[in-house]
Amino acid sequence: MMILMKRACMQMLHWEKTGVSNVAGELALLAGLAMWFTTFPRIRRKFFELFFYTHYLYILFMIFFILHVGFTFCTMMLPSFYLFVVDRYLRFLQSRQNVRLISARVLPGQTLELNFAKSLGLRYNPLSVVFINVPTISKLQWHPFTVTSNSNLEDDKLSVVVKGDGSWTKKLYHMLSSPTNNSLHRLEVSVEGPYGPASTDFFRFDTLVM
Repeated sequence: MMILMKRACMQMLHWEKTGVSNVAGELALLAGLAMWFTTFPRIRRKFFELFFYTHYLYILFMIFFILHVGFTFCTMMLPSFYLFVVDRYLRFLQSRQNVRLISARVLPGQTLELNFAKSLGLRYNPLSVVFINVPTISKLQWHPFTVTSNSNLEDDKLSVVVKGDGSWTKKLYHMLSSPTNNSLHRLEVSVEGPYGPASTDFFRFDTLVM
C-alpha cells in the first residue's frame, strides 16, 4: 500500500515533457480553486481587494491549463480566446479616459452619491453596472457599482451610490466627505461601462426602489 502511494505521489509531482503533465494540471487546479474560493459573497464583499487580486491568477490558470492538456486540444479554444482578448483590449481603451466628477453628495451611513459627466448619446438600461477606478487610491482596483440614474431623464450625468463598506470605499468616502476637501474637481476618475444589467428579474415588479 505504501509503495502504491509513493508511486502515485511521484507520478503527481513528475513533470512530463510529452503527453499530459500532471503538475501543470495541479497548478491550474490550485489557481482555479483560489479564484473560486474568493467568489463567496461574504469574502467578496468584506475582502474585495483579495477577491480582485486573486482573479489575476486566471493568467497562470490559462498557462498551466494549456501545458496540461496540450496545444492541440487548446486550438478549440482559440475563437473564445480571441473574443476575450478583443474584449480586454476595448475595455482597456475605454479605461484610459478620465471622466469628470461633477459632484459628490454625502448621504447618511457613510454613503456617497457620485455624479459623473457623460455624453448625451450614452444610453443604458436600469441597474446597469459601471466599474470605477480612482488612481489616487489604487491604480489597479476597479470597483463595480450599480447605476442609479436614468439616461432618459438625465442626459448629462451618470450617478452611482457608494457605501463605505470596504477599505477602498472608506478611503473614497473620507476623501470626498472631509470639510476641508478641495480635490473634488481635481480628482482623477476613470469609468468603464456601463454594462448589463446582470439580471432582469426586477421587471416582475411594478415599483422599483433604488
